[in-house]
Amino acid sequence: MKVNNEVIDEIKKIRNALDNMYDVLNVSLYKKNTAAKITYSEVNPFNEVADNFEYISTKIREIQDSEIIGD
Repeated sequence: MKVNNEVIDEIKKIRNALDNMYDVLNVSLYKKNTAAKITYSEVNPFNEVADNFEYISTKIREIQDSEIIGD
């Protein structure tokens, strides 16, 4: 795959945004479980989207490692 410098700059911005989302989502929250007795279970929202992050990160790395063509 061949990309130009503009694409590389945009990919860097996307990667920074993903890093920020990771930081925001990688926290422990508590979900209320209602039954005869109310309990709370720990939940990490990042675990729900981890596969998506992995896919996007892999594709970004592939593009960043591509051949750069001149402008």
